[in-house]
Amino acid sequence: MEEGASDLPMAEISVGSATWRDASYKTIRLAQDLRLRPFSCLPSTRNTPEKTRIEDENIQMKSGRRYLPTPPPFNRDLIIDTCNAYACGYMRETRSSMSILRQALAETNHYIHRLQKQRSTLERSHANTRRDLLTNNETAQIRSTRPMSERYPDKVDHLLQEEKKGLHNLKRYSENQLQEISRQLQVLYSHRQKLLEFCKEKGRVLDIISENARPRHHSQDQIGSKFLGPENTDCQAAIRSARSTCEKFRNIQPPNWYKPENRRELKESVTQALGKKADESAHIWEDLTLTSGDVRNMTQRQQRIHDEMETGYHLQLGPVSSLDLSVRERLDRPLVRILQRHPGTQLPESTLISQGTVSLQKSLSKTRDGIGLLHDTQIKLKEDQENKLRGESIDRAAARLRVRSAKGRRERLCL
Repeated sequence: MEEGASDLPMAEISVGSATWRDASYKTIRLAQDLRLRPFSCLPSTRNTPEKTRIEDENIQMKSGRRYLPTPPPFNRDLIIDTCNAYACGYMRETRSSMSILRQALAETNHYIHRLQKQRSTLERSHANTRRDLLTNNETAQIRSTRPMSERYPDKVDHLLQEEKKGLHNLKRYSENQLQEISRQLQVLYSHRQKLLEFCKEKGRVLDIISENARPRHHSQDQIGSKFLGPENTDCQAAIRSARSTCEKFRNIQPPNWYKPENRRELKESVTQALGKKADESAHIWEDLTLTSGDVRNMTQRQQRIHDEMETGYHLQLGPVSSLDLSVRERLDRPLVRILQRHPGTQLPESTLISQGTVSLQKSLSKTRDGIGLLHDTQIKLKEDQENKLRGESIDRAAARLRVRSAKGRRERLCL
């Protein structure tokens, strides 16, 4: 009552009764309620549903009662316009959300295509690595057919072992990277499927509205929607998940993702070492050929000397029958018999002849041994020549195999 009295200028001392005064102020409050009551029963399209609800609550708190607004004469048209405005706003928001979905889908597809390209490169590198391993094994098998004298460990064997070890490491590296790419692609495929499903679902309400919309920046993706409501949360979560996954995979990508040319220098060094070993074998074969010619000449010379010494030896022995001795060859020839008439005139002719015969026999034996040794050396030189030729041809065949395998890299990718 005191609040009602304070609204109008009253005298300090009331003369009228309180009931009479309260009845008048009750009528005033009723008029104020009618003035504050909205004429339309629909919320304004200019205000958000939250603002309209707050205004209704304020009016009800001031009036202290609940009321049902009276619909205007154009209520049907107003309802239709409001619903149409809501439908158009919902479609526009859906189109904007669809644009964001398509941007995320395009980014996911771009990264998927990038991973697929890297996987294709790794598969080619892996196939080439397997082919290089087979070439390495074939090279070792070809070199194992060399003669025993050519199987001494050399630099080529060491390089082949290093190449085999490096190729095995590169093969394991490629297999691990292929497994990692396959895992990432499976995750991205699932994200892309979710985004496609959301695009298909949102596209169902865009039949009568143009789908062309201005692309929105990433900073605008988190702005709330007035019409879509909480049902758009799953879509936004799928977009954020897809983008965060792409960014995560991009950050964990190693700096050297594929290495198709890492072992090229080592492979070329092995091929060059094989060619150099073949050249060395050819050079040694030439030296062996020259030495073999010198040994042949020496053998012929020694054989000729031996034949002459043997002829001299037979001449030293004299004829087999004493009847064939000439007068000058006899030890009792007339000159010697006349000399021996004096005492102390014995000649050492027989002793010297015997000593010369023995010495000549020893020389002949040594000459025969030397000729036999020269023959053995000649045989060894010939065998070494053949082995060197065989080793050279094998090393050059292995080098040609490796060169042909490197040139046919594009033709044979899968083994």
